[in-house]
Amino acid sequence: MTVNYDIIIVGAGPGGASAARELSSYGLKVLVLEKTPLPRAKPCAGGLVFRGLDHVPRSVYQAIERYCYETRVNILSCNLSLITKKPEPILAMAMRENFDLALIKAAKSTGARVLTSCKVIDLDFHPKHTKVITTNGGFTCRFVIGADGALSITARRAGFGGPQDLVPALGCELYLDRAQFQRFNRAARFDIGFVPQGYGWVFPKEKHLSVGVGRLRKGPIDLKRLFDDYLRFLGIDRIQGMKKKVSVIPLRPRTSTFVKNRVLLVGDAAGLADPLMAEGISNAILSGQLAARAIRFGNFVEEKVKQCYETLLDRKILNDLNWARKAARCIYDHPRVGALFFRIYGERMCEGMMEVMSGKRSYRQILVNPLTYLRPFRLGGAFTHRSLVDKEEGFGYLLSSC
Repeated sequence: MTVNYDIIIVGAGPGGASAARELSSYGLKVLVLEKTPLPRAKPCAGGLVFRGLDHVPRSVYQAIERYCYETRVNILSCNLSLITKKPEPILAMAMRENFDLALIKAAKSTGARVLTSCKVIDLDFHPKHTKVITTNGGFTCRFVIGADGALSITARRAGFGGPQDLVPALGCELYLDRAQFQRFNRAARFDIGFVPQGYGWVFPKEKHLSVGVGRLRKGPIDLKRLFDDYLRFLGIDRIQGMKKKVSVIPLRPRTSTFVKNRVLLVGDAAGLADPLMAEGISNAILSGQLAARAIRFGNFVEEKVKQCYETLLDRKILNDLNWARKAARCIYDHPRVGALFFRIYGERMCEGMMEVMSGKRSYRQILVNPLTYLRPFRLGGAFTHRSLVDKEEGFGYLLSSC
């Protein structure tokens, strides 16, 4: 049988688009399959960290709506507000439909073909090729990359089993009057502990807010009620428009392998979201690029590709996720210990998180460095902490509702 493509990529998100751009730049024949038309809305807060943005072409930056030079981390269990200000951006904000579209355009510019409104139904494996069966017919290839999210059909059809530790999140694009919007349009805000074993967030976009709540542990929870409570906590009551989106996030990598039957998994399909903050875009971008390099340097030999990809993942992503998981256990599983930790080391840890987000340091470098616990960082920015009781309008609501 004639093989139509070298690689077929299922999913046109950050992981799939990044893999496609890299592979097609090698001169390989690449097809990206996306089940919905582009651009398409995604259930995502749209906060972009620079450890991911550093790996995308400059043309993608046109999708960024706002840069945040300030973060505000409120630890509600110990009545503490940690504010970091820096001269350079800490986070970038974008709508996922625009960001993903810019990434896929970059992939198309290097020669990748993109087919939308094309849903994958099954994979048919043969000794030297794989047939990808879709609603638009069948396509054959030498390797498949599964970049189709936490509930990846590619992973299921390739025999990987189910995703690990899926946790829920509810986000909303809120359109407010000018006065309310201006109260929140300066800083990216995190309210840790508002949701049991999770947090609430407020991300300012160009003309609206992305607000949401998420739990970083499995188990039943009424996120709709908590979201309504969070709006009252924030004092948001004059809403002009609202678009709610529910998502699930895998907080643990797949345990056995990331390569099977000439299928490589990237991003959420591989379970590579950050277990501390549930951010998945940066590791999706990086894992897509690592998968592309593994296919190239493994010269399409499955065992070589598998060894190369899993070695790269371990060095570049998995080891650091293990350290982030240790910090997450402290904060979310043992809130009293986490509160004490923030009381003592909050300033230094928040500064360290900013360096992790920027890609300058890893979780491991922050957490195992004795200087983290002996002296504060000096990053050229301003840092303050204060009591929530006096300054935070939401804290009075929290106390009254307990």
